[in-house]
Amino acid sequence: MKYRILVITLLLILLVHSVLGSISLNDFINLKALELIIAGIVLSIIISYPFNTLLSSVKLIKESFKNDIDYEVAIFKIYRYAVKIKKAGTLKVQSDIEKEEDGFIKNGLTLVCDYEKSEDIETVLSKEIHAKEVNLYRTYNVLKMIAQVAPAFGLVGTLVGMVGLLSNIDQPELIASNMATALVSTLYGALIANFMAVPLMGRVKDFIDKKMLLYKIITEGIILIAKNDSTRNVFDKMNSMLMDDEKLTYPRATSVEGMRNSYEVFK
Repeated sequence: MKYRILVITLLLILLVHSVLGSISLNDFINLKALELIIAGIVLSIIISYPFNTLLSSVKLIKESFKNDIDYEVAIFKIYRYAVKIKKAGTLKVQSDIEKEEDGFIKNGLTLVCDYEKSEDIETVLSKEIHAKEVNLYRTYNVLKMIAQVAPAFGLVGTLVGMVGLLSNIDQPELIASNMATALVSTLYGALIANFMAVPLMGRVKDFIDKKMLLYKIITEGIILIAKNDSTRNVFDKMNSMLMDDEKLTYPRATSVEGMRNSYEVFK
């Protein structure tokens, strides 16, 4: 992670140096062009999406930077539930399920206690995953709109600047100002689209894909618990859904105590 931040910082320095090496900072800053583009982008988003979608989008983007998807904790948590249900039955874990902080795991295990058929549980969880995916992709769609409209409003700024230039062709002092607005507007639109919106789209999509995989792993484990499968099979089938370099070691008898200390679920 540290190396990644270092590389990003160095690349940003090179990018800024290349831009400011061509033009001065004063030439780069044009409030008229910036106002037009920002106002246009925000207006387009507000018209297209409800305000709560914008708030959830900001929250998800922050979450993608701050929080890593932890498959290990989820897998061991489901495994512990499988062990206890296998030994004591579903009635004995209902109090633990009620205290569960992960909403998806809680809902899934509640279905295990309420339903008899694993097929019914799978159907309900699949629909819940689909609903979560739709909600998460709203953030991706917001960023996609920004990537699309930013260059368009940059072009609008360019046209406005050209109109101002031609309208004041007999006033030399206004030609330079309008020309700067025309050119910088296109630059702002391209920068916002390609150095902000598009990279964030990639990051958010990767974060959503990881979350979907987490939900599918949890679903797999819960379905196997509902089928009264062996605890080893519950662990192995969840573990098989991870990448090779992320796969976990099965908690054998010699490591059960360590696993209990590291992934304590039940009080």
